[in-house]
Amino acid sequence: MKNVKLALIGCGPHAKRIYLPALQALSNRYSIELSMVVELTEQAESVATAVSASGFSPETLFIDRFSDSLPEQLASELSRRVRKHGICGVIIATEPLVHKAYAQWALAQGLNILIDKPITARADVASSLEHASGILDDYEQLLRAYVRLQQSAETIFMVNAQRRLHPGFQLAERLLGEVGQHTNCPVTSIQSYHCDGQWRLPGEIVTQTYHPYCQGYGKASHSGYHIFDMMYRLYVASGVEEKRADTMEILSSFVQPNGFIKQLTETDYHALFPGDYGRVQPWSDSELRGMFKNFGEIDLSGIITLKQKGDAIANLSVNLLHNGFSRRTWTTPGNDLYKGNGRVKHEHHNIQQGPFQNIQIHSYQASDRHKDADEAQDGLGGNNHFDIHVFRHPMLADGGPSLRVYTGADALAEMKQARAGRLTSEFAKHRIVEQFVSYLAGTIPKAGLVSPIEDHMVPMQIMSGLYRSHVLRSRSADCLVKTTFGTGPTLGSADSASSADEVLEVGEK
Repeated sequence: MKNVKLALIGCGPHAKRIYLPALQALSNRYSIELSMVVELTEQAESVATAVSASGFSPETLFIDRFSDSLPEQLASELSRRVRKHGICGVIIATEPLVHKAYAQWALAQGLNILIDKPITARADVASSLEHASGILDDYEQLLRAYVRLQQSAETIFMVNAQRRLHPGFQLAERLLGEVGQHTNCPVTSIQSYHCDGQWRLPGEIVTQTYHPYCQGYGKASHSGYHIFDMMYRLYVASGVEEKRADTMEILSSFVQPNGFIKQLTETDYHALFPGDYGRVQPWSDSELRGMFKNFGEIDLSGIITLKQKGDAIANLSVNLLHNGFSRRTWTTPGNDLYKGNGRVKHEHHNIQQGPFQNIQIHSYQASDRHKDADEAQDGLGGNNHFDIHVFRHPMLADGGPSLRVYTGADALAEMKQARAGRLTSEFAKHRIVEQFVSYLAGTIPKAGLVSPIEDHMVPMQIMSGLYRSHVLRSRSADCLVKTTFGTGPTLGSADSASSADEVLEVGEK
């Protein structure tokens, strides 16, 4: 078994909650050395505390903020430390706007990569057609660089899309594959919904930089990417490849902060939080309207038409919300903006497979305290709630009932897994890290990885297409975005913006 020497770039709330504990647990089975941790200078104290508690003793590098490309001096210092420690893999868990810069550097060093979602992001993607197309272009650039690297050395480039290793979603994919094999029927419709109940007060929309709106992107680039990825995975799970789509048409509608402050006005907030709201809110609604220009999306809806040779063969719909049921009752935000601050998650997926099968996935929390993971949390409203309702045609039910309900515990049993006292969602996140480390240690082959970068073209096309459609809609232009399904260039015929020279193909600037 090989020694695994890693660098962790970015040690924010997600890394502290997932990556450090996962690596600590895996160090009982593998020889793991966390050789380097990179973070912003302003986070030095919290990083030192978290790293010390993890039991690792990495060299730390604290840096200033940058945008776009990696500063030459920083790239040189990172490369020097990689050589010094013999680092073979890097986990990129930074602000998404610099994902591409660090990934390009890591590819140039021949390193193995595990990167957080979204793979790339751009500032002002919700208002710039260039940047909305550019996030897909960025992905394709990274993919091409990775493919070129494989000509001289085998490495891996994994995306932390942990739902691919969630036992409930894995069971749903298996059930779709069973019906596809028996009937040759593909998935014909998907409705997906996700809400994470982040009630941010209007002033916080300006000031908060964790999962921000103020940098010109929002829900689609936050947790939304996971949903795009699962829609893709559920669609192809039937295994009926000859009936798969070859193109997509995408329409979207966004609610941005200027719409949000019309839902609840400053008058409403003063009534809800008498006395307190005035102390935490420095701006009036009229002042905020100007400040909110070009801010990212809070909520979004999208319709994706899947086509094969010009005919519509499936409809996908997606509704993604930050502004939904929350448990926040206070005006001053808590320290933990990742899982605290009143945040509550609701998620469901409704998948139709022609007349033969309907799978409904339901996961609804009622608490904003997400650490408890005992069996009492498996029911409706619990932290681990995850039910799968499966309706099957009598021809496929083997004489049994047409409805079967699987709980989260049932899904674990069906997939022969045990979550070891953790929330099932965090168990899946740990399994992604485990796959990454296991490959580097030489215990699993590359073919066994579930989330390689080359399998993320469609989710990136969906994310880019939703942003492009929104920008075009905001310009009162034709907002139907046409793209291929998977590899290949984006079609440009319907991407007309306010003038002919603004029509963009993928990668065009």
